Amino acid sequence: MRTANVECEPGSRNPEPGTAGFTLLELLVVVGVLAILAAAVAPMFVQEIGQARVQATEAEARVLYEAMVGPSTGETRFGFVGDIGRLPSTFQELVQQGTLPAYTTATERSIGMGWRGPYVNVGTAPTDYLNDGFGRPYTGSSTGQVRSAGVDGVANTADDIVYPPTPPAITGSVAVTVKTMQGQKIIVDPAGYRVELFYANNGSQTSVSAESAPFNFSNIPMGLHAVRVVKTSNPFAGSVVAQDTVIVRPGSTAAIELWF
Repeated sequence: MRTANVECEPGSRNPEPGTAGFTLLELLVVVGVLAILAAAVAPMFVQEIGQARVQATEAEARVLYEAMVGPSTGETRFGFVGDIGRLPSTFQELVQQGTLPAYTTATERSIGMGWRGPYVNVGTAPTDYLNDGFGRPYTGSSTGQVRSAGVDGVANTADDIVYPPTPPAITGSVAVTVKTMQGQKIIVDPAGYRVELFYANNGSQTSVSAESAPFNFSNIPMGLHAVRVVKTSNPFAGSVVAQDTVIVRPGSTAAIELWF
């Protein structure tokens, strides 16, 4: 049996098995499949990025809030408000002293007051702490809230990120009872004495006083404060007969007794 000879044109080669390329139709199918996959995966990817930015904003909002008023764990740290006596007018005040007085303990009972920031880590860039996870400025410092416009970038819409949800109280009240022993008898709030309460006002020491009972003080900034009893009648008018410190927590009344 004879084998037929197949002649090739000069310069041509016989295709080897398995080396044929993609046809145009096959390329179109592959591109179509990739497009479908991209259309399915892209929204999920964008959603993941958006959720990560929301979570980063929520975490940073809590940090900024605690920088303003201290941690909500019952500790005796009260952040910017405890040192200055008010909320920051802008978030920049948490890291920039500006015209605020420097921190000092040259005060009644050596209770520190004045600016001792920065109260928050500024991050890798000087303005990091000012912007949310979407790169937009936070607002709300003067109300004690940290507000972000959220994913849509429009304020006062459903996706806003706000911490805390309602403006916090930053002041409380103090009720002082003065007691003294006269022989075997306890005298409550005797006449002839004045009660003075010292606290920070814009970073500087100020005081309020009451000349007679009841010795109640309201709208006192949260924080550690000094209180004392001063004799107002002769002899020894102006002498301090009792003193102590009191912790004022927001929205509550701190009761303290001073004996002499």
